[in-house]
Amino acid sequence: MTGRRWRARRRRRLVCYDARAMRDPFDDILRVAVEPCEHVDDARVHALLTDRPSDYLAFVRDELRDVAQGVTALELPAKQVFADPDQRGDFRVMPCVVRGPRFVRKTVKLVGTNVVQERVADQITVGRAFALHPKENFVTHSFAACLLSSARTGACAALAAEQLAPRRASVSLIGAGRVGYYSALYLAALGGLERLHVHDRDRRRAERLARALAKRPAAAELVMTVGLPREPVDVLVLATTSAEPVYGPADLYAHTVISLGADTDWQHELAPELAHEAALFVDTLDSLNYGDLRQWVRAGRVSAHEPTDLLTLVRDGCRAPVERRRLFISTGSALFDNVTIGYLLARSSQGPAA
Repeated sequence: MTGRRWRARRRRRLVCYDARAMRDPFDDILRVAVEPCEHVDDARVHALLTDRPSDYLAFVRDELRDVAQGVTALELPAKQVFADPDQRGDFRVMPCVVRGPRFVRKTVKLVGTNVVQERVADQITVGRAFALHPKENFVTHSFAACLLSSARTGACAALAAEQLAPRRASVSLIGAGRVGYYSALYLAALGGLERLHVHDRDRRRAERLARALAKRPAAAELVMTVGLPREPVDVLVLATTSAEPVYGPADLYAHTVISLGADTDWQHELAPELAHEAALFVDTLDSLNYGDLRQWVRAGRVSAHEPTDLLTLVRDGCRAPVERRRLFISTGSALFDNVTIGYLLARSSQGPAA
């Protein structure tokens, strides 16, 4: 064997030896396995949550009723919010576990409040929500969190109005962003809505929202106007990013007021005087730790035991006198994330959205 052939064979042996040396510890000691995970983007989330809005609301309603009646067990820690020291942004961790007789649904959402909006423009909610395997605890699905968060907030508003408002014929919506769109969509899906007023400080945004809603089947007989109404309304929905209160007792009368936008310490939608003007309701009691409610508790305007949460409403109904104004405040709940993910998983297994 020539020297050249011997050296070539030796190089091949060294290459094989090096490959085995790299592979064997990885395979035999580290034993890394692939964790199967499917990502669901915003477009898919939106399609599945809006093509059959009544089905989505029915699913959420049934799941809340099962939790409220003890059919399923709920683990719902307080969400952890980590605020930026020099800006108004934050990120938050929102876990939830629902355990039923035949299923366990484990979810966690890691979502940020994007005030700067440089790399991700025109999107204040960023992040992901995750579903975990019920036994092995790896992430089976990840969901874009922007539209999921907005849609589940809109569904929460609709179900709150269903429980609290004796009539839903006239609704005024202040804030024509994503949450406002979904709130109006699901309120219309409940039925009984005849007139919708859409207001935003950017009138063009309000007009765009009205045009988008007009294309929905549920809006076929709906009268929509852009601007604030002149007469009292049955339901007022606040879906803003305001840092100052936008509604108080002296403003347009609404029997049921639903506040969705004040979920941080720097956001406010409601004048403090409203704390004594209405029966108070919340999505979960965790909402006492954020936004307007946190300020009211600190100022002694509201007791931590005063509000009624949505699960109690679903189980027992509204016990406030019918003539008394009702005020519902949501700051976002991991329970609604969990239930919405349950619906998305159920729908995904049925094939594409219609």
